[in-house]
Amino acid sequence: MNNLLEKAKSMSKVVVDSGAKTMLKTDIVFLEREVKTRKQKFGVEIYDLMAQLEVDDGMSVEEKEGKIRLAFDQARKDIAVIQAKIDCKKEEMTTMQVAEAFASGTSGGSSAGAAGVEVPADHQPAAATIVTD
Repeated sequence: MNNLLEKAKSMSKVVVDSGAKTMLKTDIVFLEREVKTRKQKFGVEIYDLMAQLEVDDGMSVEEKEGKIRLAFDQARKDIAVIQAKIDCKKEEMTTMQVAEAFASGTSGGSSAGAAGVEVPADHQPAAATIVTD
């Protein structure tokens, strides 16, 4: 009876972990789409800005370059924030995969971890704190 309960718990954990990984993958896809959308928006902004600056003869070249640089810096900042979220999600997935590998590979005194590293059977991965916006 106890063995059956252990197997049921193990199976439910696999289902939950699988769902969490799928959710992370979906989040990453949406964030990558957000990066692409922001890059496209940047292209439209720059095109409109350059068309406007081409007509406006009252501005110096430095002022025109400054406006373009400002638009680029803002886009780069926006993309960096999204990329940080993507990196965080990928790190969370890696942490889950490593935890699964340790959990499934523990039998006996020690087990082989990543790249053949011997991991003691009583090893517990460190808790990770994930900060998201």
